[in-house]
Amino acid sequence: MKRKLILSLILAFLVSLVNAQVVKVGESQIAEQLCNQGVMLLESGDLQGALIKFNDAISVKSNFAEAYYQRAMAKLKMGLYDDALMDINKALSIETNGTYYYGRGMVKQEKGDLDGALLDYNAAINTDPNLAEAYYYRASLYFDKGDYASAIEDLKLAISKKDNFAYAYNDLGSCYLMLEDYDNAIYYYKEAIKADPKFAIAYNNLGITYKNMKKYDEAINYFFKLDFMGSASIKSWRAIAWCSLANDKLEQAVIYYEKVLTMKPNYKDYLNAGHAYLCTKKIDQALSQYNKAYSTINSKERFIELLNL
Repeated sequence: MKRKLILSLILAFLVSLVNAQVVKVGESQIAEQLCNQGVMLLESGDLQGALIKFNDAISVKSNFAEAYYQRAMAKLKMGLYDDALMDINKALSIETNGTYYYGRGMVKQEKGDLDGALLDYNAAINTDPNLAEAYYYRASLYFDKGDYASAIEDLKLAISKKDNFAYAYNDLGSCYLMLEDYDNAIYYYKEAIKADPKFAIAYNNLGITYKNMKKYDEAINYFFKLDFMGSASIKSWRAIAWCSLANDKLEQAVIYYEKVLTMKPNYKDYLNAGHAYLCTKKIDQALSQYNKAYSTINSKERFIELLNL
């Protein structure tokens, strides 16, 4: 009788352990599903929706490091830097993870704490030397500091650790552009486009590079590609217009300055549009744009100075 009682107690204890484990497994799966849904919303730009999912995931599983980290990334995009830091600190208190370190570095860099950001990027690399993104974000910090040599070194390391890293190729191009090494800038921008043929930023940067080289036809070609891709903006229209004007493609300059003028033009746009109209003998339109430029500048001396440039 006593033996049966002991066996019954042991059996009941084992069943309770199994049931508890089942509950834990079920909670973990639910929390992971909620977190994954939050990540999808975050990537789609629905920050509030993502935040709700991450909150729900943490409510189900209070020690879920990834949910805290992803919630921090949502808060970073919302500009809630202090709240983001609290969440990443919580994630790191649960789990040492290279991604969490470089995420915290990103937040600190946005806050202007460059020294703190560098410490976190270094910690990320020490934790996981193969983490391409950690080198990439450390390079962005060096770029912001004007240390292009260190940025180039880190970006090349990032590329060596991640295939088709379009953003790293693009930023390498930008380092060389800042150094006025146009050949290397062009090479790496083109590598970025090979990695991602729809990478609008790289097309724009190629256009800027050729524009700086005064190779206006090549510049216009890349700005046109942005237009065809549906990624055109006032910046690309302005660039097409300016390059066209500089290259004596006057009717094309007029067409694109007219596009710019429908957006939010600045005084330079008014002035250059005036030049384009004047060169195509559209005197009334030219005078109208010069008047708008003068009204915007609100200084006769400055207006005359700019008009004579």
